[in-house]
Amino acid sequence: MKSRIYLLTMAAVIGATVFGLAGFAQAQSAGEHQHNHSALGAISLFSLVKPLGICALSSLLITFLIGLFRRRLGRRFLKLHKVFACLTVAIALTHGILVLVLF
Repeated sequence: MKSRIYLLTMAAVIGATVFGLAGFAQAQSAGEHQHNHSALGAISLFSLVKPLGICALSSLLITFLIGLFRRRLGRRFLKLHKVFACLTVAIALTHGILVLVLF
């Protein structure tokens, strides 16, 4: 029962991230983006800021939920919690550096 709640929560977070990124891609193709800077040729660094922020927040939420459910699900999730913590820090630092440099 507890593992079902955990899996449903993870599925909801991942689904929200995917649908959020899909909506962002549609907004980009519709021309709602105001910046026309291109530092890497076809890929603009400005277009990476919002998806990295969404990924950082989602990763933080997943890390929190893994830590929260660790007490109920045992120690096997401690290793997964540490991996997501490192991933969250890396994504958040990348997002923060891009925001500070570009804006």
